[in-house]
Amino acid sequence: MDGAGVLVPDRERSVGARARSGPTIIDAGAGAVLPLLPRRIVHQCLERLPFGQLAAVLRDRLLPVALLPDLVLYAAQDEASLTLAQSRGWTVVALMDKHSFLGAVHHIWGRRLVLEATSRLRTGQPHFSAHHRFGRGQLGAMAGGVVLVLLSLLLLPEAERLPMASLGLGIFFMSVIGLRILALLPADREKPPPRLRDEALPPYTVLVPLFREVSVLDQLLTGLAAIDYPADRLDIKLLLEECDVPMHKALAARPLPDHFEVLVVPAGQPQTKPRALSFALPFARGSLLTIYDAEDIPEPGQLRRAAEVFASHPPELACLQARLSFYNPGENWLTRQCTLEYAVLFGLLLPAFAREGLPLPLGGTSNHFRIAALRHAGAWDPFNVTEDADLGMRFARLGYRCGVISSTTYEEANSRLPNWLRQRARWLKGYLQTWLVHMREPAMLRRELGWAGFVTMQAQFLGLLISSLFHPLFLVTALWLAMTADFSTPFASLAALLVASLSSVIFVTGHIVSMLAGSVALRHIGIMGWLSTVLTMPFYWLLISLAAWLALWQFVWAPFHWNKTEHGLSSFQRRA
Repeated sequence: MDGAGVLVPDRERSVGARARSGPTIIDAGAGAVLPLLPRRIVHQCLERLPFGQLAAVLRDRLLPVALLPDLVLYAAQDEASLTLAQSRGWTVVALMDKHSFLGAVHHIWGRRLVLEATSRLRTGQPHFSAHHRFGRGQLGAMAGGVVLVLLSLLLLPEAERLPMASLGLGIFFMSVIGLRILALLPADREKPPPRLRDEALPPYTVLVPLFREVSVLDQLLTGLAAIDYPADRLDIKLLLEECDVPMHKALAARPLPDHFEVLVVPAGQPQTKPRALSFALPFARGSLLTIYDAEDIPEPGQLRRAAEVFASHPPELACLQARLSFYNPGENWLTRQCTLEYAVLFGLLLPAFAREGLPLPLGGTSNHFRIAALRHAGAWDPFNVTEDADLGMRFARLGYRCGVISSTTYEEANSRLPNWLRQRARWLKGYLQTWLVHMREPAMLRRELGWAGFVTMQAQFLGLLISSLFHPLFLVTALWLAMTADFSTPFASLAALLVASLSSVIFVTGHIVSMLAGSVALRHIGIMGWLSTVLTMPFYWLLISLAAWLALWQFVWAPFHWNKTEHGLSSFQRRA
């Protein structure tokens, strides 16, 4: 796997061979020519290296090769690391091959690094980790809530039980409607940031976690190669699971540019995307970082635009979320509903949250980070299957802000129901995990987010989950009460009238607001005339309810299982 740069090469490369395959630094200044460090020596140096110094070596690619009195001698990987050493006044005496270096790191430190990635948040900030599903007191509170509900059902007259249950559920439905109303409020036009010259752009790391993605690999590599960013400031890392042999073979057969690296994540549990990202974080060489999924096709100027926005804002701006849309929106009814949903979320809701300074439930891709803020926040939680939304809440609690940028990444909309169901169940399970993690200490959460942020968080996570679970029941109950209400007693008449009226208001208001938001969002992305798609949204909500019950079942029996979303299923032409 020499071409992919993940395993130790079969033979050592000479400086000449390296030069033929890509640029090689051989001039260290003043006419000095640096030798290529043998693979065996790279291995020995990494074995001697204390683990506490490994993170700096992985980031800077400057490996100590000899310790002399008052002097340390280094091997540099490339021009960037050589320049860094010169700026620090360090002495570089050799070059090291990237492939040999990464292979030795994987062999010597791989298991330790993945253990660190898995346990970093759980041990360093356990109150933010989803490793334990319930915090102290949460089980007691839930048990008390169940007992209270059961007692209410037993003590209330039979005619009042269903009306009271409907009234309680109505609160959650109204909270979701409130978010849609917020999204429809007018917003100021985004001002473009000052443009940065190429030499002023910061180094940028791109992480791309891959698992069984051979079908979209060529599309991915084409999209990454089209990124409009100076190659000498670009650090693209393709993350492979150790067990994914087909991906290893596929990448080994494809030549990669010098600014691409392949990192192999050692086997272990939980095998999740955030675990792979956390493993790769110490290798990141940029001051900014973004994530792309396997099927992503980002607009070429997205990294440049994010860098310019970061440069014009203070360090408290920790993350920028780009818009997500689909390159196969009209393939079938399901892809049209997905497109409508994404248009509302990324075109209306998240910009509204950012505008009002509310916590952003980040999307799983195309979120751009200041790497210093990302590390301070504890990075991704390997045990949370919506690590993105969780990280958005954590940023808000730590005093950081998240924003949005007007650049789009195109993905593949799910065109097959079973695949969509698995993906949506994972999202909703992760929303439940995230809500439980951040509600371990509600009073502290309220102080950190403020009342507006606290209420928004409840609506975005608990409100969405409860309304998804009980949406069919709410509609059936409302219709049944409206048709069969017994008006023979005054209270029954009042209860029936109250429930029927409330249910009608919620039903009509929710549909009108949601359809209006959908229509507005579709116009924003240039789609007109999808009247049948908008009108059939309630059927899509019934599918979401099915996914919510699957999510609840998986939360109980398989809390950390990552439902794999299959890509490359669309028959539509992908964008170049």
